[in-house]
Amino acid sequence: MYWIALALLAIMDTAHAQMTAEANVAPDLRECYTDPELLNRNNLPPVTIQVLIDIIQRIEDNPNVNVDLRVLAVLLLHTYRQDGIEYHQPEMGLSQSSIVLPFAPTFHSFYRHKLLLTKLIPSNRQSLDNNTISSPLKCALHHMLSTTVDSRVRGDENTCGQLSQYRAMRTARSAPSAENNVKEDVELFSPTGINSHSGQMRQYDPNSDVEINGFGGSKYERQLLGASTCPILGGVINTKWGAVSAGNLIAGIAAGAQLQQTTVTELSRGLVNEVANGQQSVINLYPATLSGDLAEAVLVQGTKGSNTINIGSTGNWNSSYASRYYMLSSRNNVEMTDPEIRGGIDGFILGNRMNNILQTYGTLKLSQLLDMYYNPRNGVFDSSVRACNRREISKTILNDNELVAQSEAFAAALNANMPLQGTLLTGLNQLVSNAVANFQTYTQSNLNDLDCISSELGIDYRTITNLYIVLDTTWPYQTIYPAITYILESIEVGKYGSSVTLLSAYDGSVVINKTFSLSEFHTNYTLATHQSMLSGVNLENTYTNIKNMMQATLLDESRLNYVGGNPTVLLFLLNSGNLEINDGVREQARIINETVPDLRVIYATANNQFDNLWNLVRDMYSDIHVISLSSSGTNVENTLTPVLDNIRQVSRRIINPLCGFEYKDESSGSRMLDQYIEPGYINFYSISPNYFYDNNDDSKIRVISNTGSGTLTVCYSRVVAQPRRNATVAGTDDSLITCEDLVTNGNVEISLKDACDGYSTIGSCPLFYISVQSTAASIANPLCSNNNVCRFPFNLKFQIQTEQLGCFSSGTSIAASLIFVLFIQIFNIFRSF
Repeated sequence: MYWIALALLAIMDTAHAQMTAEANVAPDLRECYTDPELLNRNNLPPVTIQVLIDIIQRIEDNPNVNVDLRVLAVLLLHTYRQDGIEYHQPEMGLSQSSIVLPFAPTFHSFYRHKLLLTKLIPSNRQSLDNNTISSPLKCALHHMLSTTVDSRVRGDENTCGQLSQYRAMRTARSAPSAENNVKEDVELFSPTGINSHSGQMRQYDPNSDVEINGFGGSKYERQLLGASTCPILGGVINTKWGAVSAGNLIAGIAAGAQLQQTTVTELSRGLVNEVANGQQSVINLYPATLSGDLAEAVLVQGTKGSNTINIGSTGNWNSSYASRYYMLSSRNNVEMTDPEIRGGIDGFILGNRMNNILQTYGTLKLSQLLDMYYNPRNGVFDSSVRACNRREISKTILNDNELVAQSEAFAAALNANMPLQGTLLTGLNQLVSNAVANFQTYTQSNLNDLDCISSELGIDYRTITNLYIVLDTTWPYQTIYPAITYILESIEVGKYGSSVTLLSAYDGSVVINKTFSLSEFHTNYTLATHQSMLSGVNLENTYTNIKNMMQATLLDESRLNYVGGNPTVLLFLLNSGNLEINDGVREQARIINETVPDLRVIYATANNQFDNLWNLVRDMYSDIHVISLSSSGTNVENTLTPVLDNIRQVSRRIINPLCGFEYKDESSGSRMLDQYIEPGYINFYSISPNYFYDNNDDSKIRVISNTGSGTLTVCYSRVVAQPRRNATVAGTDDSLITCEDLVTNGNVEISLKDACDGYSTIGSCPLFYISVQSTAASIANPLCSNNNVCRFPFNLKFQIQTEQLGCFSSGTSIAASLIFVLFIQIFNIFRSF
């Protein structure tokens, strides 16, 4: 089937012909090095595992890409990966030629890459169409997959060993205004500088270079670039379990999905007749992952006269939350860096199991495979198969003798294809054995990544929300961008999770439409976007437009018969002080609270605005936060954790879709909502009293399990917002939470009768909180075959049935309550006389 699919692809596209394996920048990738907007990495999404998965999902969802996991993994390599691309500065005194692109694949990693694409992971000379994804996403994916080292001097070498913002090619600017302070801007490239120097980072004195002399005393062009003490490593993505070479990862999956054995003679074009240990062929999974980097290290370091092969090279990201550049701590021995080790191990683990994985679930998507492997729980149909366990798995599946044999065979083949500083006459076996031994020692001793026990200490529920960010652009972009990035990744904006909409605090207008795509948001929210937004805060205009937007959304939900799902959170990120709160603001806020009961408004302000904002929110004590963000972005997590916790407390909605925002007296009747949950996770729900305020005896909620998905636990409470069995909640006890087990072909019925008994107003009646928890530790077999609704194949399905929910507006009851209070006050005044 694999080769049939590739044959079908030949009809679709025959023009690319493995251009990424040629000795020049592939035609479809050239705009990434010529277009100033694309050459500036700060206009591209951050290089994280979440963004990588998101971009792959967009490719999978493209109606013109109808291929399975096996084929897609191969096509990604042949379309977007081109290792070893370096910048070549023109000779001194020569102007930049308009007909020459000063980038070419000349770094040592290209030669291994070429063998992989032409001999070991062939694609029948096919690739994806150039318009499969947008240019920014194409270039972002290219940089995630393509391994290279950029050693150009940047000027920040004295600080780049620290986890600080990257300051290469900072844009020279005039004095900033008070409204748009950019004097501390970071991660900014100058388009003018790019046009004039086409990739040059900073001029420097070549006479101060070190390690640049060739055998004849002349300076090599590439070695002139070797001045940075902490060069940038390309082809790296950021994950919770360490920086990972995405190229090695995808190559391992592609090779494992279609294992093949190739002779050393074929790889070396017949220039090698034998290998000392007798290994005459290589299995493609090895050079695609670990043996490829081991062979590079052996050849590059061995031909320099080293008898000890150094493995591993650490580094730091430019930013924890806006990761775009991975800076190595040294420019020496960069043939097998820490990210390449992790990517090689992860690619080998998944490639080694691909046949079993695809036998378990043949329609598994590549994005799902990556999502399962880099998640804190469950793993790839086995709780042990996940990134946090890579070191332990590698102990069991990596045989030293086999790794030495495969690495030596591939090193012999690579030696015939890669230009080196010398010729290795003998001793290849000893060098490879030394490299493998050092690799094993380094992996077990130096890769101190987050382990599985630590990763499981995190939250055991998914934060699912429709987040509207109201942004005050008096925040400097470099200050607020990492904060927004942190929030979006924490609430898991994505196809199966949360959405984000960006609004202007000046008037509430939409800057970025609602999207479930991280990569789309980052592509659209750039410095240019930030600077184009009107500056300042006008809460009256903002609230008016947001009210209209939210009410229109409620009407749409009514038309779509929307029974429940993502809650809505409105997050104000305000930097301006002395906010003007007039009667118009308060009136619009009141209308929103009355007509959009499921909306939670949260304020995060740079100045203490409690006295101004307390009457605009539902809970004055938890919905208003003062945040202090540094321009370096290093305190984002500590500062925003209370805000994020507040967002996480907002549960999924259960509603009567007939209410809209007018709340006509209409009963919901009986309605059904399909829901899914992962093993070991909890879904939290809430119902507003606007849907059960009266004493309807028939108003109830049922949680139903009829799909053979095992045992679930249903809990509910009127006090605890996130009820669970054996909960430990400050100031409460288990008596405030009721829990029942839900077995297959059963249901749990929750009555809403008299749920607001004793409360005089809707506003005083608390929400009804419900949770559904999967008690299964893990699920080995797929239960959900619908990839459009199930994030993972092992998701458990259940249903929530609503019965006779009503429609009750808090406006009437609030008005009546105010009249009653006023009457009591007048009565007391007259009684005092």
